[in-house]
Amino acid sequence: MVLGRGNFSRSVAFRWIVSYAVILLIPVALSVIVYSQTREIVEYEIKRASVAMLKQVKYIVDGELRQTENLAAQLTVHPDVRHFLDLKAETGASAYHIYRTEQQLKKMLAANDFLKDIYIYSNALDSVLSGETYASARMFYEMKNQTGTFAYEDWRELMIADHAGQYVQLPVKNKEKKENTPSYIRSFPAQAGSGAAGTLLIPLNAEKIKTMLENIDWVKKGQVFIVDPNGQILFQNSENVEALSATYRKWIGRGTSTFTDTFQGKKSMITIESSDTSGWSYVSVFPVDVFWERARAVRTLNVLGLALCIGFGGLLIYYFARKNYDPVKELVNVFSLRQRQRTSRDLDEYTYIRRNVLETIRERDDMQNRHVRQIRVLQSYYLSRLMKGQTDRNVPLAEAAMMHHLSWTSDRFAVLLFYIDSDEGGTTDLPLSQFIVSNIVKDSVEGRHAIDFTDVDGTLGAVVNVAPGRADCWKDEIEDALAQAYEFITARYKLRFTTVGSDLQTGLDGVHQAFLQALEAQEYRMVLGEDALIWYGNVKPSEGSYFFTVNDEMILLNLLKADEFEKAKGMIDQIVQRAFQRQTPLEMAKCVLLDVATTLIKSIPGPEQAGVAWEEWRPLKRLLSCATKAEFHQELHDIFDKVCGVLRSRQTAHAGAGIGDQVAEFVKENYRDPNLSVSMIGDRFRLTPQYVSRLFREQIGQGLHDFISQTRVEAAKALLQTGASIDDTAARVGFASGHAFIRVFKKYVGITPGKYKALQ
Repeated sequence: MVLGRGNFSRSVAFRWIVSYAVILLIPVALSVIVYSQTREIVEYEIKRASVAMLKQVKYIVDGELRQTENLAAQLTVHPDVRHFLDLKAETGASAYHIYRTEQQLKKMLAANDFLKDIYIYSNALDSVLSGETYASARMFYEMKNQTGTFAYEDWRELMIADHAGQYVQLPVKNKEKKENTPSYIRSFPAQAGSGAAGTLLIPLNAEKIKTMLENIDWVKKGQVFIVDPNGQILFQNSENVEALSATYRKWIGRGTSTFTDTFQGKKSMITIESSDTSGWSYVSVFPVDVFWERARAVRTLNVLGLALCIGFGGLLIYYFARKNYDPVKELVNVFSLRQRQRTSRDLDEYTYIRRNVLETIRERDDMQNRHVRQIRVLQSYYLSRLMKGQTDRNVPLAEAAMMHHLSWTSDRFAVLLFYIDSDEGGTTDLPLSQFIVSNIVKDSVEGRHAIDFTDVDGTLGAVVNVAPGRADCWKDEIEDALAQAYEFITARYKLRFTTVGSDLQTGLDGVHQAFLQALEAQEYRMVLGEDALIWYGNVKPSEGSYFFTVNDEMILLNLLKADEFEKAKGMIDQIVQRAFQRQTPLEMAKCVLLDVATTLIKSIPGPEQAGVAWEEWRPLKRLLSCATKAEFHQELHDIFDKVCGVLRSRQTAHAGAGIGDQVAEFVKENYRDPNLSVSMIGDRFRLTPQYVSRLFREQIGQGLHDFISQTRVEAAKALLQTGASIDDTAARVGFASGHAFIRVFKKYVGITPGKYKALQ
C-alpha cells in the first residue's frame, strides 16, 4: 500500500512533521516566557539577596552588642570592680585591689575580641583603670582621647554624667591616628546616696567589625553602612564614603524597607534594617547592574537558543521523519503482498498495519486455542485410561509425559476423586461445576505439585504427580490447597465437594492402583459425611469382631420392657457411633445396624409385629436404602420412636383395665414370698417399678410398698393371736428377719409384736 501525493496529508509522515514542529515550538515559547519573566525574577532576587545579606550583618553585630551589654551588666555588680570604686583618695588607693581588678578586666577582654578595651572611671579617685594601665583622668585623656575637637572638659563631663547605657562616638588614638570609635558607656550606681560611683566605657573594635563585613558574601560588590540615629556612619566596609549626605539621611526615616534609588550616580537597590538592640540602622547599597549582568547573559542565551532550535530543528524534523517512515513503509509493503485487494486510500499506514496485525493475531490465537483444546482432550482421554489400567504400561514415564504434554517431574503418583454437590442457588450444571472445581484446585495446588484432571465415568478425577523430595509432606500440602479452594468455591459459586484420595504409588502402574484405592475410600463417605477429605490410608479397613453381642441384645430388650427409653436411646447412639468408626468394615457396620433394628422390632408383642412393624414401617427396606451415616442414624431413631409409641400405648391400655385391683390381688396371694417387691410386681405386669407404683396409688389410693407391708402385718396379727412365736411369724408372713418384722410391726401397729401378744 502506497499513498499517492494527493493523500500525503493523511500519511503518518505528515503527522510526524506536524508533531515535531509543535514540539519545536515548545522551547521557543518557553524561551519567550522566560525572557519576559526575567526582569521580575531579577528584581525579586535582588531584593531577596540584599535583605538576606543585611539580616546576616544585623544578626552578627546585634549579637556582639548584646554580649557587650551583658558584660557591662556583670561589671556593675562585680565585687572587685565595686571594691575599686569604693576606694577613697584620702586613704590612698590599694595597689593590690587595683592590680586584682586590672587582671579581671584583662580576662574579660581576652574572652571577647569584639571589644577594643574596657575602661573604668572612678569619681572618687578621678582616675581610669583598664586592662593595660591605671592613670589619672587627665593623663588617660591625653593618652587615649585627646584631639583638637574634643577637649578634656568635654571628656570629663562625659565621664561624670549619669548614663543608663548607650552608645557614643569617641575619638580614639589608633597607631598615632585619630578616629572616631563607637563606645558603650554606662554609669556605676553608688552603694549609698545619690549620684554615680563611676563610669564604664567600652570602645568597640572597629577593625573587627570591618573585617567581619568584608568577609560576608556580596558585601564587596556594594556598600554596607551601620548608622546611628543621627545619620552618622559608625561602621562601613569601604573607605570611599566619609558620610551620608542629607538626601541619604532621609533613607533612615523609612525604617525597615527595600527600595531603588540613585547612589553615587548609579541606580542601586537600598535595603534598610533597624536594630532593636542599639537603635542603629543597617544600610546596604548594591548597584542593580551587578544582578542585571546575569540577566543579560540569560537574554543572550535565549536568543541564541531560539536561533539554534529553529535552524537545527528544521533539519532534524526532516531527517527523523524520513528515517522513521522507512520501516513503516516496509511493513506496509509486506502486508500489501499478503492481500489480494488493496486497502482504501482513506486509511493511513498505521490503521492499515493495525488491521492486518490484529487479523494475524486472531488467526494465531485460533490455531493455539484449537491446539490447546486438542491437547486437553488427549490428556483427559489418556489420564482416564491410565486410571482404569487400559494404557500401554511399557511406555517410559518421561516419554508418556512428553507425548501428552504433562509436566511430570517424578515417578510418585496419587489419585484424587471429587464428588460435587451444589447449595441452593448454586451451579447445577455438572460440566460447569467440574470446570470450576478443576481450575480453582489446579491453581491452588500448582507451584507445589503437578495435578491434571479428567472425567472418569461422570466423576471428576485428578492425577497428582508429587514433586521430588516432597514425598514426606505432600499430603499436608494437598490438604492446605484443597481447604483454600473449598472455602473460595463455597463462598463464590455455592458448590460443595467431597474429596477422596489414595496413598502414594510408584510408576505408571501405580496410577491404576491409586485409582482403585480412591474408589474404595469413596465408600467411606457414608462414614465421614459430605464436605470431607478422605484418604485411603486413614479409612483402610482392619480386622475386627462383631461387637453387637447377644448380651447387648438382651440389655436393649430389657431397657425397652422396663420403660427405660432414654437409656435405650443412648445405647443405640453408642452402637451407631461405633459402627461408623473409620477402622470398622462397612459390611459389618450395616449388619450391626440391621440387628439393632431387628431387636427393636422384637420388643413389640408378637400379634402387633406383623401388622405394624413389617407391613406398615418396612424398616429393613428403608435401612438398606440408606447411604450415609446421618441417614442410618435418622432411620434408626424413627424406628425407635415408633417402637416406644407402641410400648407406651400397651402400658396405658393395660393400666386402664384395673391394674390396681390386679396388683392388690397379686400381693394378697404372694405376701408370704420374701422376694415380693415393687420390682417383682413390675416384671410380673411388664411395667416399670415407677409406673406400676404410680398406677397403684392412683387407683387404690395407697402406696404399693405400704400396701405390701400392711398386708403382711395383718397376717402376722392373726398368727400371734394363735400363740405363734415372733420369729416363726416373721418367716411365715414373708419378712427376711425377726428384726425387720419387729420394726415394720411397730411402725403400723404402734407396739412391738411381743407386747401385742401379751395383750392378747
